Amino acid sequence: MNLIVLYCLHKIDGQRSIYSILHLLKGKKSAQTIQDAHFFQLTNLFNSFPLLERTDLDHLVSQIKDRGFIRQSSEQSFRLTTAGTQFLTDSLTKQPIPSFLNGLKFHQVTELFWERLSLTIQVISYLKSRETKYLPIQRKKEVHFWVKNFLQQTSLNRDELCQTLYNELVKILEGNKEIDPSVLILRLTGSQIIGLTPLQAAERLKMELDVYHIQFRSLIHFMLESIQLKPESFTLLSKFISDESLLVSLTQTARRTYSLLKSGMGINDIVQSRRLKRSTIEDHIVEIALNNKGFEITAFVSKEKQQLILEAVKTNSTKQLKQIRELVPNADYFEIRLTLARVGEENEA
Repeated sequence: MNLIVLYCLHKIDGQRSIYSILHLLKGKKSAQTIQDAHFFQLTNLFNSFPLLERTDLDHLVSQIKDRGFIRQSSEQSFRLTTAGTQFLTDSLTKQPIPSFLNGLKFHQVTELFWERLSLTIQVISYLKSRETKYLPIQRKKEVHFWVKNFLQQTSLNRDELCQTLYNELVKILEGNKEIDPSVLILRLTGSQIIGLTPLQAAERLKMELDVYHIQFRSLIHFMLESIQLKPESFTLLSKFISDESLLVSLTQTARRTYSLLKSGMGINDIVQSRRLKRSTIEDHIVEIALNNKGFEITAFVSKEKQQLILEAVKTNSTKQLKQIRELVPNADYFEIRLTLARVGEENEA
């Protein structure tokens, strides 16, 4: 976890407070946090530690500071020291952040996919063994309902279902040499088999718990990406994410604003129609620009003003809104954030 925080501090480079890292790792669905994820190329780590608390982060930052890896640049901001940069480089060489990790894209479906998959495998295993009494590995009623529905709607008998799901899992888990299938398999529960807890799995694989946690999420994201790219190859597994809205990065409220924009409504019209603050609608527009590369922003900020903002960013190597506003006083914060959405897009290209 120290390494993840140090990596985030390196990417942000003192331009945001440490608590922007907290919001990012917890997956806060605010326009600012989503924008920061794009700006600083941290979309992969979005929502990677949803249970992280402020006191946890304070403790981690204190530990890193005591080791001489960071120095304070302002009240709540830090930059890496030479020693910190070297440690980060060496650590990432030995243990790189998994390439398949894609928290921002899959934050709405990661946990749900795992809950559905693990319970389905357990239920099918007991069905095949003709056992009817067992404790479900997942407790959420909505997950139970989904699995029940899934089983009722399939045209396959229990043996065919078991074999088909097994074949698809083998195909997907053996689809890339970079992933270790045991990261997932050790967690599965079935007839005569009790899945390990994350801590037990980490110990079995001789990993630190946080390293295992990231590896597990990365493997889930690899599976989701594979299923999304070739649903015809994974006809059963694709049903676990058949709700397309789960794979759309836009929040539901931003999607409603986008729909109204496409119908020809302007910001003021949408504010009146949705009875929301103008700043909220502006947040939605920034979110849309971040998630849709084809979204045209000139209706909200002129090309001339965009150029002035971009020149200020590049000349002064800053993404701090207040500093940019001082350099381009005729641009408001919305125009700056919207223009910076394109900077984040360039960074990820």
